[in-house]
Order: sequence, then C-alpha cells, then structure tokens
Amino acid sequence: MAASILFVLGVSCSEDKDSSPSKPNQNKVDNNLAFEYQTGEPITMGSNYAICCGIWDPGYIDKNAIKIFLYDPSFQRSFWKLFVVPGEVTIDSTYTLPLDYSPILMFLVDVETSNELSSNEPVSSGTITFSVLDCGPPVTISVTIDALLDSEFGGMPPVQVTGSFSCTVYTNPSPYGCDFGI
Repeated sequence: MAASILFVLGVSCSEDKDSSPSKPNQNKVDNNLAFEYQTGEPITMGSNYAICCGIWDPGYIDKNAIKIFLYDPSFQRSFWKLFVVPGEVTIDSTYTLPLDYSPILMFLVDVETSNELSSNEPVSSGTITFSVLDCGPPVTISVTIDALLDSEFGGMPPVQVTGSFSCTVYTNPSPYGCDFGI
C-alpha cells in the first residue's frame, strides 16, 4: 500500500510541475514583421526558425554573430535572414540603410518571384533599431525594422519590411544548426 501512495504522490507532483504557467529555458519567438511590395502585395514568409550565435560565414566573415533564419521547410514560402555582430552594434541606436559592409545584414527571398533582396543594396532605405542583443546563452534579440530592401537583381521591385521581432532562444530546433550563411 505504501508503494501505491508514493506512486500517486509522484504523479501528482509531476503534473503540478508541468502545468506551471511559465517553463524555464523555453524558447520564445515573437515575429511581428510584415513584408510587402510597394503595390501592397504581401509576401508570406515561413515560420520555422533557426536562431543561434556562431561564426557569421566561416572563411568569409569570421565574426561571431547572432544569426536568424525564418523559413518554410518545404521552401514553398519565402524566407528571411538577419545577421548581427553584437560587439559592433550599439543598443538603442538607429542604423540607417543601406548598410554596406556593416555589422548588420538583412536578406530575404521571395520564392514566388525568385527576387532576392538585401539591406546592403544601394537603393535600400529606412532604419533598424536593436533594443536587446545578446549571444547568451540564451540568444536574445529585440529589433524594430522600418525599411525598404532593394533587390539584388536589376529591374526587380523592392520590398517594405515593417514591425518588430524578438526572441529568447535556449536551443536551436533547426536541422541546419548554426551552419547557415547568407
């Protein structure tokens, strides 16, 4: 009978523990970025994510960076990436595009049109402001973007990016790990 009571108590405790309103070390991603062409046509982005802190692009940009990649595993939806070198960005400072050869790069691909756009392109404009930026662990970032990203291909239209993105990431669920570049 004592064994039965211990079992019931053990189950009861574990159920109470799992029903807590906030679990420690749980990833939180809050993506409120909107992407659209100047015509008002929205671009649907994937919502799976890879977020980590690692070498930006080994052998090319050998700096430690926060790397964010929001994608659709089937690549039927568009995707975006953001790379930031925390040690070279000042919190609460506004960065004006274009960001040629800076510690910040935003890149996106519109899968439907095969348009590739970047914050480094000469006609890109607008601003990016970081209020939180830490390689951690956990990786934490909070950024507000109001920018027009220019296409890397002549004759393709730019894309307006507006809104905010924030996250606290303890583990990267992506099959890519931290091995993704621009």
